[in-house]
Amino acid sequence: MLWILFAFLGAFFESMKDVFSKKALNSIRNIDEYVAAWPMRFFAMPFLLSLLLFVEIPVIGDGFWGALLVSGGLNTVTTILYMKALKLSDLSVTVPMVTFTPLFLLVTSPLIVGEFPGGLEFLGLS
Repeated sequence: MLWILFAFLGAFFESMKDVFSKKALNSIRNIDEYVAAWPMRFFAMPFLLSLLLFVEIPVIGDGFWGALLVSGGLNTVTTILYMKALKLSDLSVTVPMVTFTPLFLLVTSPLIVGEFPGGLEFLGLS
């Protein structure tokens, strides 16, 4: 039953991240979206790097470094654009857009890696 606690805590902290980002972007100091975007990734890095001590690192293939650069670049651009959207619009408009991610994955996953959910997995997307 620990999973339900983690689910609620994950949802709570994700919503608080958006609320505090919006508050920082529209505060008296008027923080730039670039300044508001980098701490989200930077302060997660020590925790994620410490997890490398507990997992087995797989053999790196030929396309790893290219995929890493593309993924890192896309994540940087999307984080900055998300912060810009939070700055310019209401939370009630921008945050629900993130809930469409599973629908985008329904289109891109079969094209990129040949995955498609079946049966009960498809019901879990709703």
